[in-house]
Amino acid sequence: MKKYIRFIKKIIRIILPSEGLINYFWHLPIEWLYAVRYGFPGRKITVIGVAGTKGKTTTAYFIAQLLESIGKRVALYSTAAVKIAGKEELNTEKMTTPGRGFMQRLLLRAVRAQCEYAILEISSHGLKQFRLIGIPFPVVIFTNMMPDHLDYHKTDRDYTFSHQRMIGPKTKVVAINGEDAQLRKLRITGTHTIIFGKGDGCDMRINNVEGESGGTSFTLSYLSKTIPLYIRTLGIFNVYNATAALAALRGIGVDILELRENIKALIPAPGRMESIPNEYGYTVIVDYAHSPDSFDQVLKTMKPQTKGNLIAVTGACGDRDARVRPVMGKLLGQYCDYVVLTNDDPYTEDPEKIIQELHEGIRTVLTMKEEKSYWIIMDRRSAITKGLSLAKSGDIVMILGKGAEQWQGFKDKRIPWDDREVARELLNEKKSGTLQK
Repeated sequence: MKKYIRFIKKIIRIILPSEGLINYFWHLPIEWLYAVRYGFPGRKITVIGVAGTKGKTTTAYFIAQLLESIGKRVALYSTAAVKIAGKEELNTEKMTTPGRGFMQRLLLRAVRAQCEYAILEISSHGLKQFRLIGIPFPVVIFTNMMPDHLDYHKTDRDYTFSHQRMIGPKTKVVAINGEDAQLRKLRITGTHTIIFGKGDGCDMRINNVEGESGGTSFTLSYLSKTIPLYIRTLGIFNVYNATAALAALRGIGVDILELRENIKALIPAPGRMESIPNEYGYTVIVDYAHSPDSFDQVLKTMKPQTKGNLIAVTGACGDRDARVRPVMGKLLGQYCDYVVLTNDDPYTEDPEKIIQELHEGIRTVLTMKEEKSYWIIMDRRSAITKGLSLAKSGDIVMILGKGAEQWQGFKDKRIPWDDREVARELLNEKKSGTLQK
C-alpha cells in the first residue's frame, strides 16, 4: 500500500511540479479525508499548539507537566516523547508533525483516554502541508522565529507565514515571545495576546535571571505582581520555555501565582539538556542542539558553568541547509576546549563532506597549535568514547545533535541509536575498566 501511495505521489509531482500545488491538490485532500475518517477528534478536546524555531519540545513538555500537576488529564506529542493519560513513550517517528492522519489518530486516542488537553508540538512543514487541518487551536504558543528549514521554505517570509495557519476562528489566546521581530509580523487579530520576554512592553516580564548549581532562578512580573521562580535546568532559553508554558496555562484560565512550587518540579524533555550521572566529577549532558542558534545558546550557557574544559562531541545532519555548518563549526571553536567531530544522520550526503564543512568553521578560530584540540572520528560511539576519555573532574562533556532520537540515518539504512544509552554504557565500561580509549 505504501509503495502504491509513493507511486501516485511521484505521478502527481510530475503533473504538479510546484510545491504549493502539491500541498493544495495532494496533502490537503488527503489530510482532510483522515480528519473526516476519525471524526475530527481535535474538536472534542482542548488543543494547545506550540510552534517556533527553538524551544518547542521543552515548552510542550513543561505545559504537560504543569497541567498534570494540577490534576488535569493530558496528552502530549513532542519530538522527544509521546504521552497519553500518564503513559509515556519515546517518539520513534523522528518527525515533529507526522502526516497521513497521524495527528488525527493521536487525538482520537487522547479523546478515548478521556484527556482534557492535548499539547502538540507543531512544525512549519506540518502546517504548510495541511497535516493539522480540522484541528482547532484555542491556545497557540510561539516560542521564537528564526530563519530555519530554508532548504524547504526557500524564504524567511514563507517559513514565518506558514505558522499563520495555526491561528483560526477557534483561537482564543496567542502567546508570543515579545523580543522576536519575526513573530511581530504575524497577523494576530480577534484573540487575546500574551506577550512574554524581558522587554518593557511584555505582559509577562522576565527579570533577574541567575544561573545556579543545577538550575536557574528568575522573577516574573505579571499583573502588577512579581513572582520569584526557580527551574531545575540551566539556560536563559529554558527560562523563556518555562515562561511560555506559564503563558499557556494563563491562557486556559489557570492562576499562575498558584504554580510557584509546581515550576520547581519541572524536568526537561528527554534528550534536552539531559544530564547523565557518573562518579568521576565531570558532567555529561546530552542535548538536541543541531543549529547555529541552538549551538550558541547551549555552549554559551555551559561555558561559564565549566570549572575545567568544555568538550563537545557532535556532527551535523545531512540533507539539510549546508550553509549553516561552517557557522556551527566556528561556534564550536569559539566556546569549546576540545571538539570531537562525528557522524550525526548523514542520510544521502557524503558524511566526510559534512564533517569537512564543520571543520572549515573550526579552523577559522583556531591557531595551528590549537588544532591539536579537535578530532574527526566518523563512528559516533568511538567519538563519544573519545570525548569521555578526555574528561577530567570539573569538565563538561556535551553530546550534541540527536538528543533522545532512537536511530541514526544513513543513505541505505538506519540503525538503532540513543546517545544517552551509549553514554551510560560507556560510563559503565569505564567503571569496570573495559572502556577502550
